[in-house]
Amino acid sequence: MFKLDGTTGEVLWSLHYASPEGVDEGALGMVLDSQDDIFITGYAMIGAESKQALTMKISGANGSILWTDTFGGSDANHDISWDIVMGSDDNPVISGILVESGGVANYFVRKMNNSDGGVIWDQRGTESQFTPDNRGTWLVLMGNDDVVMCQRTFGANGYDVYLHRFAADTGSTVWTRIYDGATHGGDDPKGMVVDSDDNLLVCGVQDVNWNYNFMVLKIDGYNGNTLWNADYDGPQGWYDVASTLCEGPNGSVVVSGLSDGSGTGWDWATLGFDGTDGSRIWEKRFDGPTSQSDEPSHVVASAGGEIFVTGYGYGVGSNKDMFTVCYQVESTSAVGETPLVANFSRAWPNPFNPRINFSFDLSADAQTRLAIYDLRGREVTILVDGYLSEGNHNTSWDGRDHGGRSMPAGVYLAIMESAQGRSSRKIVLAK
Repeated sequence: MFKLDGTTGEVLWSLHYASPEGVDEGALGMVLDSQDDIFITGYAMIGAESKQALTMKISGANGSILWTDTFGGSDANHDISWDIVMGSDDNPVISGILVESGGVANYFVRKMNNSDGGVIWDQRGTESQFTPDNRGTWLVLMGNDDVVMCQRTFGANGYDVYLHRFAADTGSTVWTRIYDGATHGGDDPKGMVVDSDDNLLVCGVQDVNWNYNFMVLKIDGYNGNTLWNADYDGPQGWYDVASTLCEGPNGSVVVSGLSDGSGTGWDWATLGFDGTDGSRIWEKRFDGPTSQSDEPSHVVASAGGEIFVTGYGYGVGSNKDMFTVCYQVESTSAVGETPLVANFSRAWPNPFNPRINFSFDLSADAQTRLAIYDLRGREVTILVDGYLSEGNHNTSWDGRDHGGRSMPAGVYLAIMESAQGRSSRKIVLAK
């Protein structure tokens, strides 16, 4: 591990870690706390216990190891921590797979104390699959510090997508959902992120009658319901696997992965989907210089609409090379899409205390509902619920619930709905 000067690239410090056996260690996830100390999670070989889940805290100032923690299942076989997130309380949360007696795999989600690595809470479940060579869990942090874990589970028809939201303070279950696609083939997640509205975006591969397509899901973060699903079948109609995604311009969803090309091996396929209904907006394909197997690993979007994709491709006489591609895409909705009837134009002041004002526009007369929700998805109060005319409208919220009780400080969601669409704004009540 290295810390580099952000301007010159000079190595400020380096760290080499080996477990007592010095056989096999791997770092799979990394986050920073508010003090710029570093938390790494992964695995290490620990004596007769074989691979165990490993987490360590490292000083950002000098690279010294402040603490390490290892643990594993009862079968002493291939325990691994795949992901880590950092809450606003500076306590890290990790997730991974443990193998118990008889080779049964359990997932774990563990919240740890920043200062010494002690366990704050630890939740486990039996829905996991023992796939030591393939990533097993993904973890994201919600706006109120709840965490959501995504993994593959095995259902009646093969792999399904398993999602579980855990409460930040106790680890108790907020909701659990399993997604089984319409064809009931294998639904195998490969990546998950959270968008600016605290909804979950999941990508992977879906078996559609033995034809493997991109799988793209948008999940309501507050109740776990599927808002939409989309797919992509490449030009060969055979093997297409989405492996990375991000939120794009104007709330769109950008997904990238490998896709069989016409005589070109695997190509990069990068697509934009409308964030409201999942309709496809644009498609870009990249074939490396030798038309061999090329595979993207990460995609990010800039505020200006640029899409950056990086991964590997085969070069001329150089085998696998690193490639990065930048696309400039139109940040518009799909052709023919009906625009949202209701659209927030302003929400001010934000953060607010004691009152926030909303201004919104209707492009046509419509039944309209505007309500406030907390980050558990519970309805706090209703501000608008009726038939409104076309044009501009204004309302406000005084920070109280249905019964007139003052709500605690925190993040809330204002959601406006009509027959043709849904619009939302994050708002912050400060006290």
